[in-house]
Amino acid sequence: MMNRRQTGISLVELMVGLTLGMLLVGVAVSIYLSGRQTSRVVDTVGRLEESARFAVETIEQDIRMTGFRGCNGVANSPVNTLNSSGSFNNRFDQTLFGYHGSGTTWSPALDSSISSLAQPPIAGTDVIAIKRPYDNGAALTAQMAGTTGAVTVDASAPFAQGDYVLVSDCEAQAVFQATQVTTTPTAGTLSHAAATVPTPGNASADLTHVFNTDASAYRVVTKTYYVAQSARNRAVKSLWSYSVPDYTGAGQPQEMVEGVDNLVLLYGEDTDSDQAANRYVTADNVGNWNNVVSVRVQLLMASVQNGVSPIAQTYNFNGASATSADRRIRSVFTSVITLRNRVM
Repeated sequence: MMNRRQTGISLVELMVGLTLGMLLVGVAVSIYLSGRQTSRVVDTVGRLEESARFAVETIEQDIRMTGFRGCNGVANSPVNTLNSSGSFNNRFDQTLFGYHGSGTTWSPALDSSISSLAQPPIAGTDVIAIKRPYDNGAALTAQMAGTTGAVTVDASAPFAQGDYVLVSDCEAQAVFQATQVTTTPTAGTLSHAAATVPTPGNASADLTHVFNTDASAYRVVTKTYYVAQSARNRAVKSLWSYSVPDYTGAGQPQEMVEGVDNLVLLYGEDTDSDQAANRYVTADNVGNWNNVVSVRVQLLMASVQNGVSPIAQTYNFNGASATSADRRIRSVFTSVITLRNRVM
């Protein structure tokens, strides 16, 4: 009887096969993980750019409109009847102002209305305050009865008690707080009596000029931008805005964009009256704020998620090199914004 030999694979062949299989699986896993990490980085960079674009466009819109005073332009400071008319949020002769953050202090010193916020500005970051019309305004529909008379606009105009109002024609302009707004089917009447209610109220009812139907009335706002700790994610910083008065009804301040690590502002000052910036300086070196015609905005953006970068990232911001203490992706965005109402 003939013996048949057993067929199959040897132990050596089995080990070689297993090794090759493991290598192939390892390569496949490596390719998958690499692709996943690449996709994560691309997605993070895209979100970073989107956030930066929104932040720059938001600041840009307000800076471009600063100083708008209707037909009268910026030639003269408005009559200001508000109580405490020289305070930070009530002052309208200066429509742009900044604070330069260096170390743990700001120059000039931060106004108490900003430094006392629940989420105050982070040390070493800049702060900018912008005063501008909140909306398109409304034409007056009747002449004032006198310099202390009520301002009359169309009934559809969105004015309410407590609003800060700029009324302007080609001869004069005035800022007051609406102490009472009366609306009929055909008209809205804005009273501006000398009072302390609503806060801050008016020191005087006299606008020193009788405005007629060639004038317009605008709600005006002081909007301050700064960087503070995020209220939604304590591990990151955000761009915030603080508006007085609060026309949105959403409460103030507002967290605008997460992932803003730093904000540096340089102000283009026109020193020879040719409507072009001769120098760019920090807020503490501006000679005359009314001569600022442009603002250079520099944002240092950081990814909200940590661990996206395989190593700590080295980056250049505001002329200096730095290495991050985490593994977030960072990128710098710069924009130069012209103040339209000062170069027209």
